[in-house]
Amino acid sequence: MRTILHIGQHKTGTTSLQHYLQQQRQHLSKKGLYVPDAIVGIKHPSHYILNVYSLESKRLSPMKEVLIKNKNPDYFQHLEERLISDIEKHYQRANKQQCNDIIWSNEGLYLLNSVTEYKKLRQLFEQHSDEIVCICCFREKKSFRQSYMQQLKTQELLFSHEEDSYCNIDPTSWLFDYDRKKDILQQVFSKNLTIPYDPEDMVRTFMTSIGYDSAAMETEHLNITSYE
Repeated sequence: MRTILHIGQHKTGTTSLQHYLQQQRQHLSKKGLYVPDAIVGIKHPSHYILNVYSLESKRLSPMKEVLIKNKNPDYFQHLEERLISDIEKHYQRANKQQCNDIIWSNEGLYLLNSVTEYKKLRQLFEQHSDEIVCICCFREKKSFRQSYMQQLKTQELLFSHEEDSYCNIDPTSWLFDYDRKKDILQQVFSKNLTIPYDPEDMVRTFMTSIGYDSAAMETEHLNITSYE
């Protein structure tokens, strides 16, 4: 089984892609691509719980902050156990449907920022996988920074100068250090794929990159701010 980990980045058509994957689950399954739906009781186009789980204890993301406010401590104490169990069930279903590939997608995975965090993510899947492919779209830095800043404003999140914060939008922020990000990913994943940002049809560009044709199906660009 090939595991495809789509880690974003933000503002590169991820919402459109995730909605497309969920809407086309049955069709894609027949083609050999399994798309997980609900995980640990969360049915959402984005598998954002993977971000929440993989972050080091003191690091935050928008969805981790939401869950901290709305869940009791027991939720996080039992998260790993529930996540491992649910992931195993999805791989069993994928094998039963004779799928060759399974895809997990969340732009919040771009907010992981160390070898340790990405290894924690990888460990969730490696026992089920013959190969793990990590895919990321790196948008042109200036354009990404402007778009990401607007997203934080829309979410009413305050900019930060803290070195490791996901709200640090300084030009020298780790969020925009693509060489460092690629180096971290190369240390963790044996196969990494970088795809170009296509503002016209990112869904088709992405699907083609993983070996699936979306030409026969309509795609729609969803200009929706993600909270992952």
